[in-house]
Amino acid sequence: MRLFIALEPEPDFRESLARTQELLKAAGVEGRYLVPSNLHLTLAFIGEWPEDPTGILPAIDKPFSVTLSHLGIFPEAKVLWAGVKPSIALDDLARRVRHELDGAGIPYDPQPFSPHITLVRKPVFQDSRVLSAVPVAPATMTVREVCLYKSVHEADGMKYTVIGRSGSIQQPVCE
Repeated sequence: MRLFIALEPEPDFRESLARTQELLKAAGVEGRYLVPSNLHLTLAFIGEWPEDPTGILPAIDKPFSVTLSHLGIFPEAKVLWAGVKPSIALDDLARRVRHELDGAGIPYDPQPFSPHITLVRKPVFQDSRVLSAVPVAPATMTVREVCLYKSVHEADGMKYTVIGRSGSIQQPVCE
């Protein structure tokens, strides 16, 4: 199985990402746009692994927010992405996920965590100023769980499917 651990966007967050993709298309950006159902924020890319490691997903101790903020590009990877505002809680979560993978002996891509949501692969545009000219549709989501995704190559492209969830630790209500 080809696997990765990521955050699944809430519906309104996903809708804002899709609107941003439409704005990029209207600005003349060409490339392979991810279908909205495939949008996600990767915490760790595992790659091929024979087992389902759902049991190692860390629970979210305290839900936190992630907010879209800007567009960027990884030229070497040929990826145009939406970034999020800096978040200590998000960085800590990525560190916890990678720590759990290390503890379970599951290899993953060791690239430093750079929180982003891929919007377009192999983007082509006439003017690099398009990245600052196209506004990111505003959106904030609450992170309550970590998801394990399976990636499958289908005739019309890649399909990402959530196959496991961590959930939240239920805190007792204080009166």
